[in-house]
Amino acid sequence: MLGSFRQRGCKCPPDRKRCTCGAKWYYRYSITDPVTGKRKQKEVGGFRTRKEAEEAAKKILAEIQNGTYVEPSKITVEEYLYDFVENTLKNEVAPNTYEQRKAYIKNHIAPKIGKIKLTDLSPAHIQKFYNELHEQYGAGHINNIGNFLNKALNQAVRWNIISRNPVPLVKKPSTSRKNTKIKTWTVEEQKKFLEHVKSESTFYYILFLLALTSGMRKGELIGLQWNDIDTKQGIISVRRTAVWANKTLYLKDMPKTESSIRTIQIPEQTNRELKKWQLACPANNLNLVFPSPKTNGILYPNSLGKAFQKYVLGAGVPHISFHGLRHTFATTLLANNVNPTIVQEMLGHATIKTTLDTYSHVLPNMQRSAAEQLGAVLF
Repeated sequence: MLGSFRQRGCKCPPDRKRCTCGAKWYYRYSITDPVTGKRKQKEVGGFRTRKEAEEAAKKILAEIQNGTYVEPSKITVEEYLYDFVENTLKNEVAPNTYEQRKAYIKNHIAPKIGKIKLTDLSPAHIQKFYNELHEQYGAGHINNIGNFLNKALNQAVRWNIISRNPVPLVKKPSTSRKNTKIKTWTVEEQKKFLEHVKSESTFYYILFLLALTSGMRKGELIGLQWNDIDTKQGIISVRRTAVWANKTLYLKDMPKTESSIRTIQIPEQTNRELKKWQLACPANNLNLVFPSPKTNGILYPNSLGKAFQKYVLGAGVPHISFHGLRHTFATTLLANNVNPTIVQEMLGHATIKTTLDTYSHVLPNMQRSAAEQLGAVLF
């Protein structure tokens, strides 16, 4: 057997054949450092008998031989993840993604499982972590955090810090929204909201009108420039989004997916309002359609969100998030029998499945309407 055994701190007389003072046994062995390639000495101990030390040695040697050995480490989950983000992930992703992953650690992972030793992290820890998150967040957000954890721990396996990644052993929350109630407005509520905003602010009236009639995301509306709008045809080209990263707000030319780069045909009524706004819109260096009313620069997403909630309260309509305007747009189209594929294209969803899963609550009414139309034709 490779390595050596020894008893440390034995106080028995030299001529005594067997220790009776309770001194512990230790096993010393050498391994090759996977980073430097050099041999180094390691020791495990605290065994009551030599036999216990020998059993531990057999396990260590077997792990070394089959490539599953992991050097004991005191690094915690939190420490490892911050190191992974700073020294590996930072060079692979966009600045906003880098900031988002740090936020995952700070706001979610560190408070729940951050102090656990990385080598002790188990599927049970991950499952409990998911369950606690599910009390406050949706499945999509939890899965994003889980995907980040999975990527980081796969790297830890490759670096021989842990022997296996526990994340794939845990069932992810379902991302299907078939049983999730999405908050949207009725047509009457949309009209009531827009009438109220129109009486208060032309700027926000045009912005919210466009949100409800185009389905554009908040960042896409903030990043919209006049050269993106063909007012003759009533077509908007979505080419960029606003991004907050490294405590800086800037415009990014490529939206989050290839399918997000799209053209949207807007209603003639919306197009007429945009033409009027183009004449009244303050000139700005970035040629923005919706420059910040305070700075004339890029409108901060948080400021837009706060303004939206203020007008929701003032209009006396049900509370929804700003993203709820996008949901309202899609739901209104589907409820009026617009082909789901067209809705998918206008929203910039990567697949039709995303659209159908998100707005499945509208489909039964569409099927009922289709059946009535078929009946009217045949009978």
